[in-house]
Amino acid sequence: MSVCRVGGRTRTPVTACARLHLEAHRRDSGGLAAVVHPSNDMDLHPPLGECYNVSTAGSGVCREARDGACVMYKEEVRAETKEQVKMREGSTGCTANGDNNCQTCDVTINGKTYCSQCKANYVPIDGTCVDESGQDAKCTTTTKGACTQCGNGYFLHRGGCYLQTATPGSTICTNQTTAGVCGTCNTDNGYFRNPEAAATADSCISCGDVTGVAVSDKTYKGVADCAKCNGAELQSGASGIAKCTECVTDLYLKTEASDTSCISAKDCNTGYFPTTDTTDSKKKCLACNTADKGGIDGCSACELLPSTTRASTVLISCSACSKNNLSPLKNECMQNCPAGTYETGSINKVCTPCHTSCASCESNANQDSCTACYPGYVLSKTDSLNTGTCIPECTGRYAENCEANQCTAVLGGSKYCSKCKSGYVPVDGLCVLATTRAPTGCTPGEGVCSSCTRTYFLQSGGCYNTQALPGMAVCTAASNGQCTTCANGQQYTNNNCPACAEGRAKCQSSTSTCTACLAGYYKTFTDKCVNCSKNSTNGGTNIQGIKDCMNCILSSDDQGPVTCCPKIDSCTIDTRGDGVDKNIFSTSVVTCVSSLGTLTIGGLAGFFVNDRPVAIAGGDLLEETDLSTVYESASLCNAPT
Repeated sequence: MSVCRVGGRTRTPVTACARLHLEAHRRDSGGLAAVVHPSNDMDLHPPLGECYNVSTAGSGVCREARDGACVMYKEEVRAETKEQVKMREGSTGCTANGDNNCQTCDVTINGKTYCSQCKANYVPIDGTCVDESGQDAKCTTTTKGACTQCGNGYFLHRGGCYLQTATPGSTICTNQTTAGVCGTCNTDNGYFRNPEAAATADSCISCGDVTGVAVSDKTYKGVADCAKCNGAELQSGASGIAKCTECVTDLYLKTEASDTSCISAKDCNTGYFPTTDTTDSKKKCLACNTADKGGIDGCSACELLPSTTRASTVLISCSACSKNNLSPLKNECMQNCPAGTYETGSINKVCTPCHTSCASCESNANQDSCTACYPGYVLSKTDSLNTGTCIPECTGRYAENCEANQCTAVLGGSKYCSKCKSGYVPVDGLCVLATTRAPTGCTPGEGVCSSCTRTYFLQSGGCYNTQALPGMAVCTAASNGQCTTCANGQQYTNNNCPACAEGRAKCQSSTSTCTACLAGYYKTFTDKCVNCSKNSTNGGTNIQGIKDCMNCILSSDDQGPVTCCPKIDSCTIDTRGDGVDKNIFSTSVVTCVSSLGTLTIGGLAGFFVNDRPVAIAGGDLLEETDLSTVYESASLCNAPT
């Protein structure tokens, strides 16, 4: 049964509701409180004076009763909108078609909204609609509801006149030099000056105003979502757009030629990357080749690296270079490809890894395209070709006609024959007929050479060419059969380039005093090279090595644990096993696969960090510098845990 409750009393049937409602209404008129409570399924409709059941089909009065009131169609939506409007009025001070006589409320100044068009007989002064009577000294109008010219102390902005010395006008203009015209717009607050500013034209334009200000047939405007800009280059008489210098929060400033725009980090792509400029802390969308801001010189396509893998100077991974060659680790556009890679492509050139057996190669990644091999391996090729296959040392052609147990000459970390059988002599590691040795100038002895000529030098009983491997790994220049420049910096004596002490890549007159260390060693203040896995004293401070660390640098304070490089996911190690460290190369070949690429450490011509060669085939060996200068920029380093 349907019921109706009025003033706490329940009445049935429904026909009693009208009487109760009217009775309550009379009491209310007499000053007494009347509380009307329809039941949950009933609704009191005052104009009709009846109680209705909303669940009865065809009642046609109310769609829903809630808490004693009829909730009409979209009433709740209207209530929310009113609340939002009320909040906006409180925070911005302007509402179109409200009770403030504003017709168009679309001028935003310092986060608040002001009126640009008032209702008839009103004009906007300082963004508020006032009676136009008596406002002639401030605002002249020929358009209903808006100002067309401003008086002394005021300036025109978006249909209203604003006092320069008070808020909000002072937010836009910092001084006035001519009646009705702003002399200097407030650039710090995001405004630039209209080059045709006048008492009848807007003086200042918001940097984010994409509609802009029209003067005759010219338009001057800003850039969407721009917070600060520069309009100094705009010329009177020619339409133009200000140059944005800073975007609103979370957007990035992109500059293409003379055009600027504000975009999201997601849209900053195709030749650009998003970053925060460390010099001014502004968010910018920079070209991939902006090398001084985290880009890479010559890079034409890139993407931002994850924050955990960014180096201090390189923030991107490059995918194409407009000049030079893309490095294997995609972090440099290199003039020359590093060892273990070869150049591919005609436009977007890439340094592509050689076959895994090759320390260097030509043209392709085939196994027979090697031009140099890792220690423990030698290049097997025909005399007419520059390329070949890397085979284990002392095998194949290199074992032919070599005296038993005489494969002992070490050049570049690999062994070659030091004494041949009778009638043969060692030339470039191969035993050749003594009668064909003329080009080398080899003076034959008992299976050895006693002297050499021209670009060949004598080493371990054989003649080796300084212009080809394996000879150039030991000596880079020769005269009259004598080496004049040892690759490791030592002086050629007794028909030999003395080897540096263990771990030294280059050394001074004393082979124990290093100027550069091999990969896998760190250099101390006392010019010693110490294995990364071993502890040492560094001029009085203690340095702690890390077990199984293959490459390292000292910590920033030159004490405590070393920083181990690179971070290795998996490794395969081929150790010669004789423990001998000859010339400038390690006797172990360590090929490591990391998340950033493949590195071969300690091998001839096969080690690079961030694509900077440490030991390169062709005689271009490690420069005389501490390896830490190379490692410092390497994104492959991981601190010890």
